[in-house]
Amino acid sequence: MRGLPRAPTALYRRGMSHHRHHGDDFDWEAMADKLEVDGAFVLPLVESVVAELRKAGLDSRTVGHVVDVGCGPGVVTCALAEHFPAAAVTGVDSSEGLLDRLRRRATEEGLDARVDAVVGDVENGLPTLAPANVVWASMIVHHVDDPSATLRRLGGLICPGGTLVLVEFGGDPRVLPDGDPLVAGGTWQRLEDAATASLEQRLAPGMIGRDWPSDLVAAGLIDVTDRIVPFRYDAPLDDLPRRWLIRHLRRGVGMAGEALSSADASALEAFASAVESGERRDPFVVAERRVLTARRPG
Repeated sequence: MRGLPRAPTALYRRGMSHHRHHGDDFDWEAMADKLEVDGAFVLPLVESVVAELRKAGLDSRTVGHVVDVGCGPGVVTCALAEHFPAAAVTGVDSSEGLLDRLRRRATEEGLDARVDAVVGDVENGLPTLAPANVVWASMIVHHVDDPSATLRRLGGLICPGGTLVLVEFGGDPRVLPDGDPLVAGGTWQRLEDAATASLEQRLAPGMIGRDWPSDLVAAGLIDVTDRIVPFRYDAPLDDLPRRWLIRHLRRGVGMAGEALSSADASALEAFASAVESGERRDPFVVAERRVLTARRPG
């Protein structure tokens, strides 16, 4: 699933009220537990990206404000507060239920003095916030109707010299060695291809693999970087990546629908069940995301 699997929140983490796929009555709160798994799953990526920002010259001790746009239940928001210990961190989301999760998490982690939760919609009503040194926008902009306009709005949240981090679709995940029958026989690739095709139908044309650097430049931002950032979980998987993998398999089969043969679907469900029961302890997860950064002039 070029996009969904490497970006495990692609279908569900829509904290900015873009209801293209689910309708206005979609129950965000019912998704909160799954969103928390998705957020925790990408924490190694967050650490890697922040480390790269530091190498590029960002002094975490001088970052005074970080904004996490589409923050969901706040797993990444709180991680950003840990990575930027001098910063106030604002999580912005359209769902009060998810923001309540963020508030509870911040209190439990002793971060409530620095972490705030604010209702906002990236397309129809971003709140007025103090200028941010870092704006983090993960797996959210590809859902909007006008990405270029959205990036201009996000750029407006940044103080002069500040940085926008845009996290988008990477490539397909790897979870088994090449010689495994699911891989060698093509079942895994057929799953990824079918799920990607389904996802492309749900998004505006061209969102997967979009020319984001051009959009960022058009939004008035400079010093654009664009790279693939990998992260991995080795076998045997602990509970978090194991839960992610099981959901990834079953969600992917559901997305693929009739594009998958019954034999492929049965083989993938048998694999998911074996992982769930502990019978299969050999899977690993090598995932990636496309990460772009850009600065506001100043």
